[in-house]
Amino acid sequence: MPETLDQPQTASLSDRRNSVFFLTGIFFFNMISRLGMAPLLPEIETALGINHVQSSGFFFLISTGYCISLFGSIFLTPVFSHQSVVIVSGFAVGASLLFAAASQGLFMLQISMVTLGLAGGIYLPSGVASLTGLVRQKDWGKVLGCHQLAPNLAYIIAPLTTELVLTWYSWRTVLAIYGVASIGLALSYTKWGQGVTARTDPPGIKPLNALIHNPAILILTFLLIIGMGLNQGIFAIMPLYLTVERGLDSGANFLLALSRIIAFGFPLAVGWLADRYGMKNVLLITMGCGVVGTFFLTALPDSWLWLALVVQASACVCIFPLCFAIISMVTEPKTRSIAVSVVVPVAHFLGAGGVPLAVGFLAESGQFDYGFIGLSILSLICLPLIYAIKSSDSAQ
Repeated sequence: MPETLDQPQTASLSDRRNSVFFLTGIFFFNMISRLGMAPLLPEIETALGINHVQSSGFFFLISTGYCISLFGSIFLTPVFSHQSVVIVSGFAVGASLLFAAASQGLFMLQISMVTLGLAGGIYLPSGVASLTGLVRQKDWGKVLGCHQLAPNLAYIIAPLTTELVLTWYSWRTVLAIYGVASIGLALSYTKWGQGVTARTDPPGIKPLNALIHNPAILILTFLLIIGMGLNQGIFAIMPLYLTVERGLDSGANFLLALSRIIAFGFPLAVGWLADRYGMKNVLLITMGCGVVGTFFLTALPDSWLWLALVVQASACVCIFPLCFAIISMVTEPKTRSIAVSVVVPVAHFLGAGGVPLAVGFLAESGQFDYGFIGLSILSLICLPLIYAIKSSDSAQ
């Protein structure tokens, strides 16, 4: 069993490297289990004989489960330890993927998508609490930076894995590989990792009421919905767009992975620029570039499509970190974690789930491009909201 820690320890990152590795690995397969469905959509549509609405609806189902469990985690962690929640999440994600791999029809696959979202959503609050509870505060930046590599790598590895495995096997094999790996990492963390058994305080009505009446939080919620739609929502539907609308029968996943490889280091660069020139200014430019890239996905010819993908991915992958930093500026310390647990589920549900579903409906009626154009116009209209955000005087 892992070493259990009731209080945050003053151990260095090097002393806790095994646990940081296991937690980052669990988070990686948490992310790739959901993002990895995107490059599999064309194959799943062919195998099950389903349409664009049904296949894109998988992300709506995942997001529904994810947002329910992420919001519910604020009630879960006062009862169960962070260590227990992390381990259960790893096992449950793996089990959901294996169930999806074994599903023989659309309904079973849809059920597994909901359970996958439920399993994945409970990880993030406890995973971050475990990292900051295991490692001394002076190493928090490094440890959280390592942890954040997981979703960035998932964007790259998911299409490459799909392209490689589908050469010899089916989409079921891809999901089974992810599932076995997630369970294996949860088992490894149970045996060789360190865990935090501390529990959080139950959420009160007063902090929730303060958030609801904070105009900045409402604006940031809307901006995060747009940001999630531009980033994860577009990524979810892009393989289908490239194969069905653009006719890229081969190479679509490599093109998608290439755009994410180039975008990999942009959040670090944008973070440095934000410290120098201001969060709001950099967020405005970043979202503006994301809008331009999304619009030109439909306007550029095939030979220049890679450029739109690179601009779109490089800009949109930076929106979430910037919005999280601004959340810290507009909330008091005691309400920040609650703000994340409330705002992120809404953004994930509508941005990562609603956007692919809406584009899927348009694709089914032969209007794939209008989904990207509509999202671009909506995002452009919302850009002035960034300067309507007022910082909290007590957000220190």
